[in-house]
Amino acid sequence: MAIFGVIAGFTYYVMAVRNANISRKTQAVLDLRDILFSLETNRQLIELLNMTWEDFEDFQRKYDSTVNPDNFAKRRMVFIRFEGMGYMLYQGLVDIDKIYNLIGSYVILQLWQKFEPIIKEQRRFYNEPHWSRWWEYLASEISKKRAELGLPENITDPDVYKTEY
Repeated sequence: MAIFGVIAGFTYYVMAVRNANISRKTQAVLDLRDILFSLETNRQLIELLNMTWEDFEDFQRKYDSTVNPDNFAKRRMVFIRFEGMGYMLYQGLVDIDKIYNLIGSYVILQLWQKFEPIIKEQRRFYNEPHWSRWWEYLASEISKKRAELGLPENITDPDVYKTEY
């Protein structure tokens, strides 16, 4: 009889730990969502999406931290959030389904697709091969999720979303 009590207690403990882990993962994504959907972050996102440049040199002339520290600070705040989300995904602290369903893919991928050429050039220019690697990982995993759902990887093509009514 004692052995059944030990087994029942162990089973309860395992289930409690499992449920606590699920709750923590969900809460982590909800916390990230709250940050990304704040008014201030949305203003930063709009500003970043409206940035224009011809090439890396033009980007540096307009937006380098030495000439435009305000823009740099806004970029850094947004990029670090995506970087952290990617690292949490890589570590298994959050899962792609929760990120995709609670945060979405549009802004993460749209910004990655916009800044990918700049980030890759910055990796070479500053000799920082791991610059934004977790954001790149996040974008890659979201693209895989979209493909799994039959959605296009490139979200900037408006023709893909035309719907016949």
